Amino acid sequence: MAKGKYIQVGVTAMRDPKTGDFLPAIPLYVKAEDVGEDAEKPMLEDFAKLMALRMKQYKTGCKAAGVAI
Repeated sequence: MAKGKYIQVGVTAMRDPKTGDFLPAIPLYVKAEDVGEDAEKPMLEDFAKLMALRMKQYKTGCKAAGVAI
């Protein structure tokens, strides 16, 4: 990994194509930038709104398809 400060934001795992089981999880990192709290709060709020919209679309799509979630 390149020099600098990185923040772990999650993990991901691929699936084995033969069995469908999860392979070992791999951490996901983003490079930390020197951003003040004034800039950070609006970004977090925008991200939260986007995720809420995506979840609403997902739930609506599942309901329309008759899929229980």
